[in-house]
Amino acid sequence: MDNWFTSVPLASELLQDPYKLTLVGTIRSNKREIPPEMKNKKSRKINTSMFAFDGEKTLVSYKPKSNKTVFLLSTVHNQPDINSTSKKPEIIHIYNSTKGAVDTVDQMCSAICVNRKTNRWPQCVFYNVLNLCLINSYVIYVSNMVRERQKPMRRRTFGQSLADKLIEPWLRERYNTVTLRRDIKASIKDILKIEDATPSTSQAQQNKRKICFFCPYKKHRITKYVCSRCKTAICGEHTIPVCADCQE
Repeated sequence: MDNWFTSVPLASELLQDPYKLTLVGTIRSNKREIPPEMKNKKSRKINTSMFAFDGEKTLVSYKPKSNKTVFLLSTVHNQPDINSTSKKPEIIHIYNSTKGAVDTVDQMCSAICVNRKTNRWPQCVFYNVLNLCLINSYVIYVSNMVRERQKPMRRRTFGQSLADKLIEPWLRERYNTVTLRRDIKASIKDILKIEDATPSTSQAQQNKRKICFFCPYKKHRITKYVCSRCKTAICGEHTIPVCADCQE
């Protein structure tokens, strides 16, 4: 059971009639039923466990890292059993082997996610949809790679590659925007790895004259020529002559 639902009163109620159900789940550290001694992180070593018993209920506190403590509640176990290989309580092994797909997805999303801090609930929903899409697409990708007997890339690498492919068309479209700021255009060029091309002189003329994009506002230089690539208005001072062969 997920820590959002697990509590000592719920475990006690599920043991009674008419339910007669046992429970194994993670429990949040802010529950008042957890003794303060089990929350102490500083005085404990890594991979150590503390147990508390109350009738048919067993509470365990496990410290996997120096700054982290995990709490689990079980009505299945009544002994402080520790796995000799992993040094973890048997309650954790049972929980990991029986937890549902929702917990697995939550665990995968917490490891790699696109969430950002926001107070807008539609944005939170959108972030969660992206996380689920990333997991589902990776499952399909791994399945295809296994079928072809090839080694799949890691999920973080796959996610980065997928993000690059999704934003590339939009970046290329924005890169060709005439009024885009130069610093933004330079950043997009670095992301897309666009090589610098030799500036070319445009002989293309437009019916309506425009102010040169590169000249200061005080000069207010009017021109009828535009760049052959980005269609930006340019005057003679900011034009570089290039022969036809080099331009191709």
